[in-house]
Amino acid sequence: MSISDEQMQELSNVIKETGERLIEDYYFKFCESLGELGLFDPSGLPLEIWRAFAQAFADASGYRIVLQAEIIELINGEPGSYRSVGQREVASADPTCFVQSAEG
Repeated sequence: MSISDEQMQELSNVIKETGERLIEDYYFKFCESLGELGLFDPSGLPLEIWRAFAQAFADASGYRIVLQAEIIELINGEPGSYRSVGQREVASADPTCFVQSAEG
């Protein structure tokens, strides 16, 4: 089955719109929840907090969760203007609940 450029563009638009809606719907709720716990810091959350979230998501989903840091560099020496030049893994979480042996 072949996908046309038009279908690929339509799929891309649906994915982008869905991502934007998720951000709009859940970003502020997520920040509010962290604020209620006294964990929200505008300068960023400590890596230990992100590791705890990743472990909870991994346990609930059964998936391995990988946290990556964005590697950025200044664009033409302009303060506040950066571009992404890659990512690197900073932490990962493997599920500890509901793990099944491949033999069984």
